[in-house]
Amino acid sequence: MPTPKAPRVNIVSCYFHPDLSGTGQILTDLAIGLNRMGCEVYAYTTHPTFGSRDRMPRVEVYEGIKIHRLFSSQLDKNSRAGRVLNEVTFFTSALWAMLNRRTAGPLLIVSHPAFMAFARFILNVVKRQRYVYLVHDVFPDAAVTLGYIRPNGVVRRVWDWVNRMSVSHAAGVIVLCESMKAIMLAKGGRSVNAGRFHVIHNWVDEQYIRPLPKSQNRFVEEHGLQDKFVVLYSGNIGRSQDLETVILAAERLQDKEAVFLFIGDGGKKAKLEAMTQERNLKNVRFLPYQPREVLPLSLTCADVSLVALEKGIEGLSMPSKLYAILASGRALVALVESGYEVAGIIESAGCGKSVVPGDVEGLTSALGTYYDDRDACARDGRKGREYLEAHFSRGRALKAYYDLLQSVQ
Repeated sequence: MPTPKAPRVNIVSCYFHPDLSGTGQILTDLAIGLNRMGCEVYAYTTHPTFGSRDRMPRVEVYEGIKIHRLFSSQLDKNSRAGRVLNEVTFFTSALWAMLNRRTAGPLLIVSHPAFMAFARFILNVVKRQRYVYLVHDVFPDAAVTLGYIRPNGVVRRVWDWVNRMSVSHAAGVIVLCESMKAIMLAKGGRSVNAGRFHVIHNWVDEQYIRPLPKSQNRFVEEHGLQDKFVVLYSGNIGRSQDLETVILAAERLQDKEAVFLFIGDGGKKAKLEAMTQERNLKNVRFLPYQPREVLPLSLTCADVSLVALEKGIEGLSMPSKLYAILASGRALVALVESGYEVAGIIESAGCGKSVVPGDVEGLTSALGTYYDDRDACARDGRKGREYLEAHFSRGRALKAYYDLLQSVQ
C-alpha cells in the first residue's frame, strides 16, 4: 500500500509570525513543525498586533511557510471598539480571500478572530470547503463572560446558532482540554457529533525553552534580579486574567526581597500600573513583550511563575503560558477554579499550587510558602518540567495534528 501523501494545510488566523501572542507563537510553531514533516503549509494572516507593530511584506516565505497577509485595520487592540473593528476587517478580508482562491486541502480555521464562525459556515455552504476548527476560545461565551455582549440578547442567540452549524459541518474540531470539549458538546446539542472532537493540548518547544539557573541567565543580571525572589507573569495582560489579585498580594509582601515582574501588554496593563502607583509599590515592575529569542531567558528569570484567570473563563479558554512555565522548570502558582484542567494538572504533576481567583490571602500564602522554602520551589519546578516532557511534548502534539489533517484531505 502506498504511503499517504503529506497533507496540504491552510491556516487562517489573525495571529501568526512575527506576532508574539500565545496563539501566534503556537500557530507559527505548528506550521513550521508540519512543514518539516513534509506538509505544504500556507498561512493567511495579517500584520502583527502583539509585540512588533511593524508592517510586514504582503507575501513572504518564512521557514518554508507561504504567508499571505490580508488587510486589517491596525487600531488599538486594548480598546473595545478598536479590537472589534480589527477583527471585523480581518474576517471580511479572510472570507473574501477564501471565496476567491482555489485552495487545495482543508482549512485550519482558528477561533481568532471571534467572527470566524460565520466564515466557516459561509465557506461550507458556498464552496463545500472542508475545514478543521481549532478552538482556542469558546465564543460567544467568552464575550458574554467578559461583558462584551448581553447573555440573552439577539447577538448571543444568532452567534450560538451559527456556531452549531459550523461545528456540525466541520471535518474535525480541535479543542485544548477536556473541559472545553464538554462545554462545546453541551452547547451543540444533538447536531454535534462527539466523534469529530479531538483534544490536543497546546505545547511549547521543550528543546527551546529549557530550565536555566538564574546564575547563568544574563536577563537576570541585565534587570538587577540576582538577589530577588522573582514572581513572574508573562503574556497577555488582558481582561480575562485576574491580575488585580496579584497586585494586592504584592502589596502584602512588600517586606520580602521579592519582585513581581509583569512582561507583556494588554487591556488591563494601565489599570495595574495605576494600582501600583496608588499603593506606591516598589516591588512591582513592568516590561514590554520580549522578542522570541529572549524568551528562554525571560521565562527562566523567575522563581515562581503565574497563571491568573478570571472566574468563569476556564473551560472557555486554556492558558498557553502554562506549557511554557512547565518547560522553564519553574514552580507554578495559578489563580484558577477547582475542577478544571489547570488545577488538575498542577495536582497531577505536583508542580505548584492553585488558588481560587480573587483570593488575595491564598495567593499571598502560596507565594510566601515558596519564598520561605526555596528547595520546595525548585523541586516543584523540576516536577513540572518532567510532567511536560511526559504529557505535552511538541512531537506528540504535531503528530496528532498531522494525523487529523491527513485524515480529512
